[in-house]
Amino acid sequence: MRPFSPRPQGPLKWLLAVPALAALVACGGGPISIGGRIVDHRGSPLAKAEVQTEPETDVVVSNNRGFFLLRQRINDLGETEAILPGVYRVKVRKFGFEDLDFEVTVEDDGPAKVSDLVMQPRTPDIGETAPEVTDERPVTAGETSVPVSGQ
Repeated sequence: MRPFSPRPQGPLKWLLAVPALAALVACGGGPISIGGRIVDHRGSPLAKAEVQTEPETDVVVSNNRGFFLLRQRINDLGETEAILPGVYRVKVRKFGFEDLDFEVTVEDDGPAKVSDLVMQPRTPDIGETAPEVTDERPVTAGETSVPVSGQ
């Protein structure tokens, strides 16, 4: 007598495998998603770059290796649902870099992979980082600084 085997033997295993294979073929190449990698001008991965789309999907940030993956959206009822096939405008932002803005077409046969997205460094304008002028008188030795307000 043969010991019990949890794996089907003989013709039974083929009868079970055919429906599983048909289900895989019927559902296409997998869930619909938009994914890629974000790098700087030297090819180094950029972490925490914000990626968003129009029409709206979830907003994600790239991981430490620069990778991101968009695969769902929040509907009008506040529930998550899979993203639909179509054309998406993708926007990528990271402080200290020029924004990226491009279109990608997502088919219904699986994930859309974009090639490495290269972000160029950006030097802030002087006006963007200049401190605000305050009405504060100079401090001399032994005094404390008190801002002048309400004038």
